[in-house]
Amino acid sequence: MGVDFNKPRVGYRDLREYLKLLESAGLLKYVKAEVDLRHEIGAICARSLDRKGAGLFFENIKGYKGMPLVANVLSTTEQLAIAFGTEADDGKIYDTVQTGKAKPIPARVVEVAPCQEEIHLGDGVDLYEFPTPWWHELDGGQYIGTTAGVITADPDTGFINMGMYRVMIKDRRTLAANFKGPHPVGEPPTGPQSRVGYGGHTHILKNEALGKPTPIAIACGMDPVLTYVAGQAVPSDKLEHAEYAVAGGIRGEALALVKCKANDLLAPADAEIILEGEVVPNERAAEGPHGESQGFYGWNDQTFVIKISCITHRKNPISYGLVCRCREDYPKFMLSAALRDKLAGIENIKEVYAPVIGGGGMGLMAIIAAKVSSPAEVERIIEAIQKIPYESYTSHKPRWSVIVDDDCDVRDWEDVMWRVVMGVMPDKDVRIGPRLDRITHEPLATLYDSKASSIIIDATFRSKPGKSKELGEFPPVNKVSKELMSKVESRWKEYGLEQLWRTER
Repeated sequence: MGVDFNKPRVGYRDLREYLKLLESAGLLKYVKAEVDLRHEIGAICARSLDRKGAGLFFENIKGYKGMPLVANVLSTTEQLAIAFGTEADDGKIYDTVQTGKAKPIPARVVEVAPCQEEIHLGDGVDLYEFPTPWWHELDGGQYIGTTAGVITADPDTGFINMGMYRVMIKDRRTLAANFKGPHPVGEPPTGPQSRVGYGGHTHILKNEALGKPTPIAIACGMDPVLTYVAGQAVPSDKLEHAEYAVAGGIRGEALALVKCKANDLLAPADAEIILEGEVVPNERAAEGPHGESQGFYGWNDQTFVIKISCITHRKNPISYGLVCRCREDYPKFMLSAALRDKLAGIENIKEVYAPVIGGGGMGLMAIIAAKVSSPAEVERIIEAIQKIPYESYTSHKPRWSVIVDDDCDVRDWEDVMWRVVMGVMPDKDVRIGPRLDRITHEPLATLYDSKASSIIIDATFRSKPGKSKELGEFPPVNKVSKELMSKVESRWKEYGLEQLWRTER
């Protein structure tokens, strides 16, 4: 894939050093005005994301003097280029990630760690010690787990899994963690919920079957590579401490881990905060509502209950979180690069674009531009789409696929929809896939379930018979060429239209 893993590691060790690199590149802004945890920080983050703004460092949070919070630090291609030590190109970033997954580096254990500079045990534990926002206006509580890594170990193998789950504060020592769907008490690990994928919930259910609590740790304020990997699908049932090893592969060096103070789990040594405790067996709690990336509020009345017995953290810890929404601070836009990779065997495909909106759930849409001249060529693309494998937050078969000619600007929604309106005969050019049985039990499963039906739209012109012999089988599109438009844009200031351009944009 062209990634050199003999290069030096990424240019930072932890979240703090990464933030310094963002600042030096002009990709981090300090918010000095006083801001409120209740909804205001979330709204600021949302507005900045919509404008593709810089990362945000809130240094004056009401009631939390000297305790900052950062957000929006993995939201643009330029930020990710620094995070993954590569060029500011989605394809190059994706290649780096995939090569790191293919070449994991086992983590190393250290005795002394920054994340344990301060230790709070027993009555000294207070989850409200840190500035944790109500991210959305209808949230049912403060969510300390939005970018955090939730750490558990398989009781049979000892292999650690780190997952990214939403975690809500219930009281100063209690959390409710949503591990991908409801978990009825007494349901064995082979029950329906086990089919949503192997992870921390499997470890908990295995222990519950034996009447045992599950040791757990939650790492807050991790470095960006580990934050990204925590939300990915990696084989933690087959690879020892898989997320740690994959993060090491991407970084090009072994990740440093430290043994927790309250249990035997290994946590990232350079994280800002570690919450340690156990999952209470056979106990469930309501969690939510919480604004989610599919664009709705979600909730769960059967989530696992976590009792925290120890908190360790760095001196003057930096909290890190994200506002979950359709456009959020997590690199979903690499879906375009992932889909291009999965469809690379079709030579006539020129570009693939997966809009960020909806891409976090199963409601993925793909716009595929290809040079086609016959229905058979379109059919080959359709077959390739239907074979795309599922990888959490990386790639999966799109719910909606629109195939267009190669002269289409796949990022111009008006151009795409014009081709749908003008080039599609619904009875001939729309393919609806069969609906399969749902495998989850969440309230919004019907909207983003991977087993739901899919639709493929052939919006190409050139694969269909036309009427113009002089201009080809189908008349060419009346559109300024990319080359000419690029030339004109390069002279826009010379034309004296710079101000008009800024107003229009």
